[in-house]
Amino acid sequence: MPFRGGVALREAYRRAEARGYAFMANNIAESNTLVGLLDAYAGAKSDLLVQVSPGAAKFAGAGGKVAGLRALAGLVHVLAAPRPIAVFLNLDHFTTGEMDLIDLAIRERLVSSIMIDASKESFDENVRISRDVVRRAEGSGILVEAELGKIRGVEDEIASSDAFYTHPDEAVEFVRASGADLLAISIGTEHGVSKGEDIKLRLDLAKEIQAKLAKAKLSTPLVLHGSSGLLPDQVRAVIQYGIRKLNKDTHYQYVYARTACEFYKGHVADIIPPEGTEDDVVNLFPGGTWSPNKKVFDPRVVGKAIQDGIRGIALALLEQAGSGGQTLGDEEDS
Repeated sequence: MPFRGGVALREAYRRAEARGYAFMANNIAESNTLVGLLDAYAGAKSDLLVQVSPGAAKFAGAGGKVAGLRALAGLVHVLAAPRPIAVFLNLDHFTTGEMDLIDLAIRERLVSSIMIDASKESFDENVRISRDVVRRAEGSGILVEAELGKIRGVEDEIASSDAFYTHPDEAVEFVRASGADLLAISIGTEHGVSKGEDIKLRLDLAKEIQAKLAKAKLSTPLVLHGSSGLLPDQVRAVIQYGIRKLNKDTHYQYVYARTACEFYKGHVADIIPPEGTEDDVVNLFPGGTWSPNKKVFDPRVVGKAIQDGIRGIALALLEQAGSGGQTLGDEEDS
């Protein structure tokens, strides 16, 4: 099934709300993480939502965010094509500094949704900026996610030492005024490495925000950033109170690094010359009896191990979200 845009993503969120599950929104910066995710989600028959941050675009584009965004979006579009699931792409934590990229993504229909992060601004300025992105996306079908409240920690190029909870009454006012399709709320999670047992989730806030939006007849899916440290019971609890998208980045970064670390630790003798051997990397060790083992140092070998590691953790996480077996691919008119 080909990459799907915002119209299909809106339907996917509608189904998630009706059936009581959520989507893990999974950040990527290169192909190994994406392939692992695609393998996991296709095997579980779950629609997949991947995300690209400004920092990931800069990395993939060798310092150029435009090139990186096009490259990563191209990977998603091409690799999604043969999969029997719907695959969506979200711009994650884009700010006023990336309006040119936002316009590019809309104009070239690179993405399914855009998260504009103006949460550090005043309420009125946040509304103004978010509403501006909604206006820019008009007619494209691309959804817009905005954030109200502030989450502690570091996420890509966004950092905050403070946390401010989302006020339920402000949530209703914000959605009405901005026109945002999705609302990211702050209820106690943190960006980066955090431990679930140390996270004091304000489930009462999520419940009240969900109830007030429903009373106002606003069918707005809620989003939770900084969810990598949540325990399974915490994930199930937030889903119960309207969270339909949980962002995952740190989790995959750790699995990626650990898989590579363990692989290379197990093959040191195949890669590092033994004591007494001239360390002649330029000429690939022409003297002596030792040579590095290409069956080990070829980056495709560790890359495959990384893909398998990502696939394993992705399967566990999507099971927590309850999205297994849920795909628009089983509906011809979707």
